[in-house]
Amino acid sequence: MRKLAAISSLLVVLWGCGGTGTLSGGSASPSLRNYLGTEGPGDVWSWQLTGTTFTATNQTQGLHYSGTESVLSTGFLKLTVSSTDDPNVAAGQSAYALELPGTALVLKPAGADTKPPIVAASLGGNPAGPVVSFNFVEVPSATFNPATDQAFGHVTFNVSGNTYTGTSKRFAINGTALADGPSTFVGNGGMMTDTGNNPATGAMTPSGVCVLDYGPSNGGVIGVIQPAANVDLADLGTRSFRGFLINQGKTQCVAVTPNGDGTLHGQGYANPTGVETGTSDNGSGVTVTFTGQPNPGEVTVSITTTGGVENLVAAINRVNGKYMLFCFGVPQSGNGQPYNVVLVEN
Repeated sequence: MRKLAAISSLLVVLWGCGGTGTLSGGSASPSLRNYLGTEGPGDVWSWQLTGTTFTATNQTQGLHYSGTESVLSTGFLKLTVSSTDDPNVAAGQSAYALELPGTALVLKPAGADTKPPIVAASLGGNPAGPVVSFNFVEVPSATFNPATDQAFGHVTFNVSGNTYTGTSKRFAINGTALADGPSTFVGNGGMMTDTGNNPATGAMTPSGVCVLDYGPSNGGVIGVIQPAANVDLADLGTRSFRGFLINQGKTQCVAVTPNGDGTLHGQGYANPTGVETGTSDNGSGVTVTFTGQPNPGEVTVSITTTGGVENLVAAINRVNGKYMLFCFGVPQSGNGQPYNVVLVEN
């Protein structure tokens, strides 16, 4: 599925092992959760969270981290570094995370705001066949071209044993159909390896999250299992979310709440530590409107800001009872750098 492009330049991707649970916030999960993944430009990471402590290793660079895990009043997890051999991270710095224990993890690493966030999915088993479908969005590289490059799409795999064979339907941000992308993956406990000419590693998990990484500078995608019927957009507009905005080299914690009219209000926390005190940035926030659904779970979104309206596309479904939204957009003005929003229902 080489035509599915673009994670490694912007995003850490982890896959975890463990049981299911509710979104962490209020109390940290007490059980051990193990995660494995990659970070652009293609570093391999391992993480372990216990409910009170964490350890992490950048296996590619040989860097190590450990510290404490706690829950903030804003509902985010705080992972405070107590020891590290990373020269760019100091003891006392913190990462901020959201977690569906053993199912999904989204994390802003400690250090500079320019570091990419984590999107995680649980391991333990391959998605059940005989057919499985995913919607996905791009997390673009610095060379992304909105006129010609993939922004979103969907893929259906035929499953035979541990082999997943399918063809991805790919689209530019304006909805123009691009060339199909045939692919074959071999699964091992949820971990997926592309057997074609473009090596890829990733996860397609029974919990419903899809993550693929094509290595340094080549990118990947994130997505969720395609629902059998359309997502209820009216219901979606009544929900509250936490998550991350990845835009113009910055990662920002955000909160999204219903306006009461079917739209949502999004507001960012002030970097670097506003998420700890509930302090918003100086902006007035944005209004989020769900405008259409060309395919089940493939949703078009408009965001109204003080500068105008921007259009996004999102892959949306419930994962263990909670909505997850993986969004991709290209600004209508300015420098035109594409961006992502990752949201998990409270």
